[in-house]
Amino acid sequence: MVAAKAATCTEGGKEAYYKCEGCGKFYEDVLGTKEITDLASWGNIAKIANTTKQTVTKATPTANGKIVNYCSVCKKTLSTTVIPKASSIKLKATSLTYNGKVRTPKVIVKDRTGKTLVKNTDYTVSYAKGRKYVGKYAVKITFKGKYSGTKTLYFTIKPKATSISSLKAGSKKFTVKWKKQATQTTGYQVQYSASSKFSKVKTVTVGKNTTVSKKISKLSGKKKYYVRVRTYKTVKINGKSIRIYSGWSKAKTVTTKK
Repeated sequence: MVAAKAATCTEGGKEAYYKCEGCGKFYEDVLGTKEITDLASWGNIAKIANTTKQTVTKATPTANGKIVNYCSVCKKTLSTTVIPKASSIKLKATSLTYNGKVRTPKVIVKDRTGKTLVKNTDYTVSYAKGRKYVGKYAVKITFKGKYSGTKTLYFTIKPKATSISSLKAGSKKFTVKWKKQATQTTGYQVQYSASSKFSKVKTVTVGKNTTVSKKISKLSGKKKYYVRVRTYKTVKINGKSIRIYSGWSKAKTVTTKK
């Protein structure tokens, strides 16, 4: 007996048959009642039609993923496509200024090839509540589709800045006045230096947002000073009090008297 050969997805098969060792003829049955006159065309089994299956390993912010297509019969890999990792996840702005409105900075996600991923197709975005006031806020990116994982980014809303309204020189001192900026502001900081680059700088904190002037004394006489002012607000983040500052005002100069 010549054993049957099973069909595969790449080759056809053959039914079992019998060969007479004496005469060399081929038969369908063991008794030799049905001779096979054309062995090449008899008992052929068509190759199995394969069904392509697919496995997907999702990409993450730190690792590539892949799509593998394979034969469902022999498990041979037919093709592999790399899903580039989502390696660039950024906010369009990480520092914003208080304006009384809810702030929602745009999220920009790109894969390692520079392709921009699509919101609500490749990822979703959720923003922390209360994004109207000075503080630090979380933005959570949750990946979906061909991507998995999460990423949390943060942005800050700063208080509005102020500007110097006047600088008055005195004997080894000066008085600086600034525009009141009480909304979403705890207080102010005055910074002064003999250098235009504010090296060896000194900083004075004013703890009331209603105070709009500060006398700086015990200075050198007849010396030029560069002065600037900024606002700050004290907020609680994770149970800790921190200060969030505005940008510095444009610096102005004053020369003390003898």
